[in-house]
Amino acid sequence: MKRKLLFSILVGIILLNWTWGRLPADPPLPAGSKFTQAAGVNFHYVETPGKEPAVVMIHGHPGTYLDWNYVQKQLVGQRTIAIDRPGYGFSSGEYVDFDDQVTAIHALTKKLNLKQKPVIAGHSYGGTLAVAYAQKYPRGARAIVPVDPGVDPNGESEFNKIQAQLVKALQLPVVQPIVNATFGQAMLTATSGPQVKKAFDPDATIEQYEEQLKAVNLKSSDLKTFADEELDFGGVVDSLAAKYSSTTTPAWVIQGVDDKLVPAAPVAAMARQMPNAKYIQLSGGHMQTWVNPGDVANAIRSASR
Repeated sequence: MKRKLLFSILVGIILLNWTWGRLPADPPLPAGSKFTQAAGVNFHYVETPGKEPAVVMIHGHPGTYLDWNYVQKQLVGQRTIAIDRPGYGFSSGEYVDFDDQVTAIHALTKKLNLKQKPVIAGHSYGGTLAVAYAQKYPRGARAIVPVDPGVDPNGESEFNKIQAQLVKALQLPVVQPIVNATFGQAMLTATSGPQVKKAFDPDATIEQYEEQLKAVNLKSSDLKTFADEELDFGGVVDSLAAKYSSTTTPAWVIQGVDDKLVPAAPVAAMARQMPNAKYIQLSGGHMQTWVNPGDVANAIRSASR
């Protein structure tokens, strides 16, 4: 009797995994995709033509180039380059540590034959990278636009690290196919929903973002990058904070007033310490490039001037 019950539960979980929890197939390569290698990283990016300065757009943790799609549409006539960071989306390869990512993004700007110094815009973790870019290459950018930047010194909790360790273990080559076939898809579908809602809160979740997350960021390669990035982020914010007062690159710092992932206080404190920073609070939560793309685009235009 117990065996029949356990068998029924197992069959039910597998059925749930391949019905309600089933993840979408890999999406096709987006129109306008380009690829290049810089500092050993194989970058995928989507570029829109226009006048310079160009805007290099960096997504968060996780994310893809598509996190900047709404903003790109607001910047018709200006050259924009939205990248997939190493290990995410259509960029091949695995996780690249924080400082090496900054180096690779700078090398990418050199590879793209820009006529002027670019504006570096970054969302969330990408915003953290934008700040680091300005610190490492003070003459390398016309301006930076960190949007909801991940600069909370208390942002990396023990729970997040344990979760990342679990994700990493479930993506091991022998384990991952079994997990995916039995319960993994349903588990990811169930756990990602609340996180997406929290990221958008108090705004309504945008369906296109959820589709992107399930089709791309919940796949094994992106999950491994996500886990490695989570585990390797310790100390980055403290290192950046020590240099805020000497970060002289003009900055337009944008923050959602109701951001549930990155509190406003450390972002405002960063902007106060940076000599040439303007702090802009917008309504809504963490996903400003999705919910307020027009305001983000306006800040980028100001930064471009």
